Amino acid sequence: MMRYKIVLSYDGSGFCGWQSQPSGESVQQAVEAAAKKLFCAPTTVVGSGRTDAGVHALRQVAHFDSDKVLPPHNVVGGLNAYLPQSVRVISAEHADDSFDARKSVKKKTYMYLAYTGDITPLLGGRALYLDKPPDIAAINAQAKILIGTHDFASFKAAGSSAKTSVRTVFDAHAEARGRFTTFFITANGFLYNMVRIISALLFKIGAGEDIDLKEIMDKKDRNAAKLVAPAYGLYLYDVEYGDGAPSEK
Repeated sequence: MMRYKIVLSYDGSGFCGWQSQPSGESVQQAVEAAAKKLFCAPTTVVGSGRTDAGVHALRQVAHFDSDKVLPPHNVVGGLNAYLPQSVRVISAEHADDSFDARKSVKKKTYMYLAYTGDITPLLGGRALYLDKPPDIAAINAQAKILIGTHDFASFKAAGSSAKTSVRTVFDAHAEARGRFTTFFITANGFLYNMVRIISALLFKIGAGEDIDLKEIMDKKDRNAAKLVAPAYGLYLYDVEYGDGAPSEK
């Protein structure tokens, strides 16, 4: 039995999310269908975690097992031949049996993308439009409050199955490049809609609204932070498997 580790990028616009659902096509289903054709057998693909409907990925990591041994470059080309253009396998490698794309994760980074200036259809469904450039210094002054181990219950949407709302954030910051603003957050795990809720608040702060992120976090109450940024501006940016504490699910 050979274990394969693959890295994928996808446009989440046409999917109901990563995870297979009773109704609607998921990215997982698309990859499993491609793997079934390539390896001539039903194949279960395990992702590093869920991305919700409309959320994109620059680097999603997954693994699967097969009795059939193929060179990694053949896996990349073969899967891409059967996948829709909105899903691409970037790389593949043979992995040790101990590697688990979900359980072995140490850190994940999400990026939220926004832009200003003329509205363009090319960014529709891929970035949040802002009326004016945000105050990056104001955003970063508040974002640094997130760094460390905290109870993020105020940033957890209803429907979360997480056993605990405590997470460790390693980095949180915004960057401005031309008309684009990107917010990055790296943690050992994320709660349901956590990044979208935080992003919505930070962009309001960047627009000049008087919002105290620490005060909201300390309340540990979802009612203290009702905003949620649209799913289409969110990207799974990177997944890390190096040294560090295990991820929180």
